Amino acid sequence: MKHITQLFLLILFTFAGTAVFAQSDRDKDRNEHIQAAKTAFLTDKMGLTPAQSQKFWPLYNEYQGKRHAIYEASKSLKRADLDKMSEQEIRAMIDGKFDRDQQVLNLEKEYAAKFQKVISVRQLAQLYRSEREFMKLLLQRLDDKQASSRN
Repeated sequence: MKHITQLFLLILFTFAGTAVFAQSDRDKDRNEHIQAAKTAFLTDKMGLTPAQSQKFWPLYNEYQGKRHAIYEASKSLKRADLDKMSEQEIRAMIDGKFDRDQQVLNLEKEYAAKFQKVISVRQLAQLYRSEREFMKLLLQRLDDKQASSRN
C-alpha cells in the first residue's frame, strides 16, 4: 500500500508540476491534484481504515473549509502597506492578527475533539506531523521545479 501511495504521489506531483500558474482551469486542476495527493499521503501516514476514512475526510474537509474562511477574511493583514498606515491602524492590524490566530486555535481545538471521535489520539498526532511533512514535500517540489527552470 505504501509503495502504491508513493507512486501515486510521484505521478500527481509530476502532473501538478506541469500546470501553468496563469490559467485558472489549470490552477483548479493543479489544486485538485494536490488535494488528492494530500489525501492519499495523510491516509497512508495516519493508517486510516476504510471505515475511518469514510467518517474522517468529510470532517477534515469541513475543518479545512472553515480554516480557509478565517484566513480569507483576514487577507488585508498581508496586503497592508505599512508605510502608509498610522500607528493606530498598525496596532489595529496586529490586534486583528491575534484575533485571527485565536479563531484558528479555537477551531483546531474544536476539531481535535471531533477528530478523536473518529480516529485515535495517535492518529491525530500523526495527522499534524504529516500535514507539515506534506507541506515540506510541496515546497521542495516547487524549489526543484524553479531550479530546473533556471537552468
